[in-house]
Amino acid sequence: MATDNASSSTADEVAGHSSHLIYRNYFYAKVAGALVALALLIYLLYDPLHGHSGSTWLGYTLGTISFGLMVWLAWFGVRKRQFQTGRGSVRAWVSAHVYLGMALLVTATLHSGFHFSFNLHTVAYVLLCAVVVSGLYGILVYSILPRRITENRRDLPPRAMLAEIYRLDDTALRLADKVSPEIHAIVSRSVANVRIGGSAWQQITGRYEGRNDRGLRVLAEKRSDQLRREAGKGKALLSTQALDRLETVVVMADQLFESKQRNQADEIKRILDMLSQRKALVERLNHDVTLRARLNVWLYLHVPLTVGLLVAVLAHVIAVFYYF
Repeated sequence: MATDNASSSTADEVAGHSSHLIYRNYFYAKVAGALVALALLIYLLYDPLHGHSGSTWLGYTLGTISFGLMVWLAWFGVRKRQFQTGRGSVRAWVSAHVYLGMALLVTATLHSGFHFSFNLHTVAYVLLCAVVVSGLYGILVYSILPRRITENRRDLPPRAMLAEIYRLDDTALRLADKVSPEIHAIVSRSVANVRIGGSAWQQITGRYEGRNDRGLRVLAEKRSDQLRREAGKGKALLSTQALDRLETVVVMADQLFESKQRNQADEIKRILDMLSQRKALVERLNHDVTLRARLNVWLYLHVPLTVGLLVAVLAHVIAVFYYF
């Protein structure tokens, strides 16, 4: 789980993402647009004898430009860690990376002359497409998810949410210890079953429910209906919001209605309220984990794909000059 400093750093980075795209009134968007327009114009005007391909003068020119752009854009990952030296700005480099990366897809496509087959050259082109698509995914999530992360946290960072969960668990256990061994065992099991995060797939999909949750929910729904009917007879001390659909709350609610001593019933009600608050916090914290996982997952695709692309393109260049 990220620390508060890491969370603040991420928030600061993504907060200015839109300003990266409009840097200097879309300067790099205009540069990329001019490059694409020029490449398309020459491609349409030039009519080689044997058709367009990577082996014409235009094909070699576009290939050289594409290779240069590719290396320069890949260097961005290293360059990004050297911004503190003052040799450039984050906004300028990010803006150039985005727009020239999209222009690269056009120049590389024109370089190929739209000739594709099952060979090394096409593998390099497919990897290029994958890199660009993963980059576009990064643009999309960085424009949407940071706002959702802020809304979900409600000025409460992950570390503070986790501390509050621990506090609620500890208080609920101490209160349960005063009621009965059975209630203490139930609360202990509830505390032990709390899960923050999970596998990579669970974090990305946001599905953290255990495999037995469905059966417990069916049981809880049946008992909750009965408890609500009893509440209508004036026997309930529990609010409807506190009727959780998990087995823990159902069993404790039974204890509440069967309690003969008002002070014990009040203790059980307080425990139920704490578990309800804890459940809401766990859901918010897991949702935060999911949003941040979806925000960062593109890097786990973009960077390896970029490395694979550079290797494939290097092999493509060697093959072209060695065998042809």
